[in-house]
Amino acid sequence: MILIVCVDERNGMTFNNRRQSRDKILTGRIIEKTKDKKLWITTFSKDIFNIEEDGNIMIDDKFYSIAEKEDYCFIENIDANIISDKVDKIILYNWNRHYPADKYFNISLDNWLIISEENFTGSSHDNITERIYVRGKR
Repeated sequence: MILIVCVDERNGMTFNNRRQSRDKILTGRIIEKTKDKKLWITTFSKDIFNIEEDGNIMIDDKFYSIAEKEDYCFIENIDANIISDKVDKIILYNWNRHYPADKYFNISLDNWLIISEENFTGSSHDNITERIYVRGKR
């Protein structure tokens, strides 16, 4: 599976059961990247996507038990370690800011290779970094 996650500079994902931030340009990039595949999300994430217009979005709070190898899986509020053995690629969006957090992205990236890195301007953030990782030794 291909994991998509948004984090702050300390790998924070959520605080007090709320996402740290949201950005319409970033969401559009996710939709564009996943347009030919399934994009799995949880009910927590459904309000940042247009489910009717983006027909490839599948909602299931336990998607990690049914998602297939080529499917994209967007996480915001689940422990990434429970799916880490199924993940072949990670698309990590970094807000480049410090936010309060109580849930963190906890997959160690020590054994992952960065195959792509791009900075872009979002709608709510002047700088967002997209890094794409694949399994492999650095």
